[in-house]
Amino acid sequence: MRFLLAGRPSVLAATLATLGLGACTGPRPFLLQGDANSVEVGYSGDVDSTLPIARRHCARFERVPRLVEAGIDVAYFNCIRG
Repeated sequence: MRFLLAGRPSVLAATLATLGLGACTGPRPFLLQGDANSVEVGYSGDVDSTLPIARRHCARFERVPRLVEAGIDVAYFNCIRG
């Protein structure tokens, strides 16, 4: 390994920086399931991070999301006509 990285300190530094930043961001919210009337978004941390996922899903049906309930790791939205 020393041979492969010799003379390439910038590659090593960039790799280590990327790995370090990836560990800090944590899991991102994700779509669990949904239809034209509702959507469930999985998340970790701040429930506000789920809104862009819900917006994108509901927009497919020309609707907007309204938060119904925020569980420990799932946010439940209704998709309503805007």
